[in-house]
Amino acid sequence: MPKIASMVNLIEELESSYITVHRERCVQVRNCNADCLRCASVCTTGCIHFDGEELTVSPERCIGCGTCATICPTCALEAHHPNDAEFMNQCLAVAGACEGIVTVACGTLLDRVGDLVDRDAVVRVECLGRVEESALTELVVQGAKSIVLVRGACESCAHATGYEMVQRVCDTERQLLEAWGASADIRLADKLPKCTRAKDDGYDKGKRAFFESSKREGARMGAIAVDHAVRDALGENDAPKPEEPRYTKVMDDGTLPHFLPDRRESLLNSLATLGEPEDVMIDTRLWGHVIIDTDTCSSCQMCSTFCPTGALARFVEEDGTFGVEHYPGDCVKCRTCSAICPTGALSISEEVFARDMLAGMTDRYTMTPRAVKEGTAHTIWHKAELFTNTDQVYER
Repeated sequence: MPKIASMVNLIEELESSYITVHRERCVQVRNCNADCLRCASVCTTGCIHFDGEELTVSPERCIGCGTCATICPTCALEAHHPNDAEFMNQCLAVAGACEGIVTVACGTLLDRVGDLVDRDAVVRVECLGRVEESALTELVVQGAKSIVLVRGACESCAHATGYEMVQRVCDTERQLLEAWGASADIRLADKLPKCTRAKDDGYDKGKRAFFESSKREGARMGAIAVDHAVRDALGENDAPKPEEPRYTKVMDDGTLPHFLPDRRESLLNSLATLGEPEDVMIDTRLWGHVIIDTDTCSSCQMCSTFCPTGALARFVEEDGTFGVEHYPGDCVKCRTCSAICPTGALSISEEVFARDMLAGMTDRYTMTPRAVKEGTAHTIWHKAELFTNTDQVYER
């Protein structure tokens, strides 16, 4: 089976009440030569697993932690446990009840403490890997004074990759807030803050629940497996879905459809609300700066063909000048462009100027037609029209 077809089948298996799959956004589906397997690298349960040779998907292992959705650069995976709107509403409700303090804690820890904690004062996630930058930045915009992300025993937890993910997220968020001159206390913690302690006799009652955590955790994981088994037996996992194109279709200009992930758009909007950043370089997991060596470039423009967001876009001037321009603000650093460049002319810098994120600054790379034998077709895409000239002695 061709690799791209295999990836389409595998990614569809992830669809559940926990995760929505947008297969047309997956860079592996868009181009089988792309090398992104980030979802497998952070999956907390082995639901998505790559052993170095083969990618496998075991949907019954999914606990809805959302870590795969956090790392996916194109939001091909969308978390629903909770979804982004629910998560934000819960955080804002907690902030309102706790004088601007937002506490988010992993589900394993909350299961252990039981009634020791006031559930109205903390937001539960299955794993801290669910937390991402657009939510943190919007909470700062909404006036959150402190955001405390409380982990369990991550060193011994089977879901430890989720904690590694949230560490990266916090590093990025701190850089952004520093560049934009925003003040907020965002920290990872081992203990729940005092403001989350249960009132009245709930604290004493909760002590007993703490010691029953192992039993509850085992029952919860068993329930998840049973749920998948029941859905398989009833055929619910095979329920028909609305008819969609199986593969992404090429648009009239020769490129695949572009889109800017909602989380990235939300993050840019929140940063714009914070104001103008300092004129500094930032090195985060989110943005990249594409650099093209035009002397090595073959002028094929495949980078713009497969760029998911349109951060790399073709241009053709009236005088025939053509090439590719890059807008760092829309770049999600999926690295599809560098992976598929046939001549290795394209590289990605980890650093970008903070002001470029919002100012719409672009880099324009003018490309050179390559000499070939006379009579070879010269084909270029321009808007919705295709021009072919067999009299020219150049090709793209």
